[in-house]
Amino acid sequence: MLLLHLLFLHWLATFVFAAPKKDEIPRTELSNRCSRPISRLVRKQMEKEIYQPSQRAGHVHWPADCPLDPGKDLFFYHESQKSRKRPGSGGSSWTCGICGKSFINEHYLDLHLESKHTNESSQEYTCLADYCELFEVCEEKRRRPRAKEEEKCNETHLAKVRHICDDSMRKCFPLGGKDEVKTRKLHAQMSRHWCQQLDCVVREEKRKEEEASLVPVVVLLILIVFIGFLVFAIIVCCVDYSDDIVLWFQDSGLMSAAFARKLFKARKETQKKVGVVDRTKSI
Repeated sequence: MLLLHLLFLHWLATFVFAAPKKDEIPRTELSNRCSRPISRLVRKQMEKEIYQPSQRAGHVHWPADCPLDPGKDLFFYHESQKSRKRPGSGGSSWTCGICGKSFINEHYLDLHLESKHTNESSQEYTCLADYCELFEVCEEKRRRPRAKEEEKCNETHLAKVRHICDDSMRKCFPLGGKDEVKTRKLHAQMSRHWCQQLDCVVREEKRKEEEASLVPVVVLLILIVFIGFLVFAIIVCCVDYSDDIVLWFQDSGLMSAAFARKLFKARKETQKKVGVVDRTKSI
């Protein structure tokens, strides 16, 4: 009978988890080659890792042929025309700033911008999704590989991306010109930190370092759990065997009889105030 119950629970779990989730319902995909979701991820990383450091270094004027110029972002105008209502405000969440139409989520607003306002976004500008390998955000939803599954690194693909990265850094942070001192330093910094990392061997070493850095954290967590369990066990033992412990201290000469009587009296008064019933009397 137990076996039948287990088989039924296994079948039920398989049915529930195998059923398509609400979020996984097929939806109309965007037709533009340049991925808007990936571009958003890259734009967020570029703002943090490239634009802000460059601005702090005094590099505010981008060269005319710089593909990373924020103004050359293919979807810059579209993204600037989006507005989102705060959660709980009711109604549609996303609004098109060009025509005023509202949508339930950002994906449908992207479809609207692509089909109705394509002319407002020049096709000659930069697709930031092409730079996703720099920040390893080429998947909209990053998935962790299974235990026996290994991610395959494509050295040929990374070499092409590294060439694009080097060319972009050379154009955006030229080694000559009136701001040569600033741009040379930024060029060396950005190239070393981003372009030179586009290598399978470097990425593998980086992954090993990240995994190794997690080991002390795991050990610390295990140690904290063990100490917490040990303290809890000691407290339980002291509560259940308090009389025996006090008597052992008294017999060993480490505690006087008068002090032991005070401890017993204090314990009874505390139990009476708290409302705890003496288990020896209730048996």
